[in-house]
Amino acid sequence: TGTSFFDGPPIVSCLAFSVRNGKLTEPADPFDHPYWEYVRTKVSSKNEDLRRQGFFGPAMLPYSELEYGGIVERLKKMDKLFRVLSPREEVKA
Repeated sequence: TGTSFFDGPPIVSCLAFSVRNGKLTEPADPFDHPYWEYVRTKVSSKNEDLRRQGFFGPAMLPYSELEYGGIVERLKKMDKLFRVLSPREEVKA
């Protein structure tokens, strides 16, 4: 079905296949069942509840205000474990 939210819950798509004689069958829609309509309705309702509350949470805070939850310390420890690759550098498997 088409997308009906301009900004809302995550959109999940899925195709299911079976293998028969070494070949994939025609795709099937695993969400083509009345149960998923109930789930979509429930998720849409929850999304509307969250939107009515406005912007909130750690995702909306500037980095400088995250220190109270301990996330800044964890992120600093993780910084030592990663490095940015140069454009020509490749990741070795």
